[in-house]
Amino acid sequence: MAQAQPQVITIRGGTPDDNQAAYRVLYLAVNDLARRIGADPIPGEMESSYARGEPLFRHLADTAAEFWVAENAERVVGYARSIERGGFFELTEFFVLPEHQSAGIGRRLLERTFPEDRGEIRVIVATTDVRALGSYAKAGMTARTVIASLIGPPQARDGPITTPMEIMRVAPEDGALAELAALDRQVAGFDHGPTIPWLAETREALLFRRDGHAIGYAFVAKAGVGPIGAQEPDALPTILDEVLRRTTALGAQTVSFEVPMSNGVALRHLLARGLTIDPFLTLLLSNREFGQMDRYLAFSPPIFL
Repeated sequence: MAQAQPQVITIRGGTPDDNQAAYRVLYLAVNDLARRIGADPIPGEMESSYARGEPLFRHLADTAAEFWVAENAERVVGYARSIERGGFFELTEFFVLPEHQSAGIGRRLLERTFPEDRGEIRVIVATTDVRALGSYAKAGMTARTVIASLIGPPQARDGPITTPMEIMRVAPEDGALAELAALDRQVAGFDHGPTIPWLAETREALLFRRDGHAIGYAFVAKAGVGPIGAQEPDALPTILDEVLRRTTALGAQTVSFEVPMSNGVALRHLLARGLTIDPFLTLLLSNREFGQMDRYLAFSPPIFL
């Protein structure tokens, strides 16, 4: 009896037309990991889930530094994508179908998408899949903090804001967006670049001022929140309560915050508001320390920092 021939896997550059096939890989790989660690799967069917996230994946494809897919004769079986903003280089996605894992496909994708000689600050928001973590460690990455997803109904205290702040809704064409972006660079420790105008187009951009000075910011939508940051951690409770109020006004039944666990102020405040920590934790990996994660919350869903 003739032996079955091994499948030929081709690695090629990805295009925006590959986004839906790539999302299928992400959806199946993440849900497989969620099943193994006892976490909830991505909510909804694959098609409806992709439709909700399509603007995000289109933006990532349009602004990617590297985008590579692995395919056999039938379909895309893996992909990886990275973004580069000045000296900041982040691996945003790196997924292989469960039945094709541990076959060298991930290594071939990673060496093209996240080469070791690129980026002054190199960052990955990684799942807890130990096989991938081993590859990241070999590439010089070190865990800086755990990122917890705090999930639940958006509940904020009724009544006026307890700490006096001026809250400004910033339009994409508003000059104040540059002020928001500057504060984001200060807190996050890197430049989000073209992602800031995109966020202002797809989410409500909020700038918080005290005595005329910008002290915090947040991006809010029914589909997700973040990034969120403050000059000082003690401003975060007021900012987070406003985000909870806005998500309620937008009709969200649940909200998810991506909170670095070094940000104790945000973590404790959101737990006090009734949110709970999802079992699906991620890790912030980098080649060196950067930013002020004790006053920063990342983009949700957890695709990029």
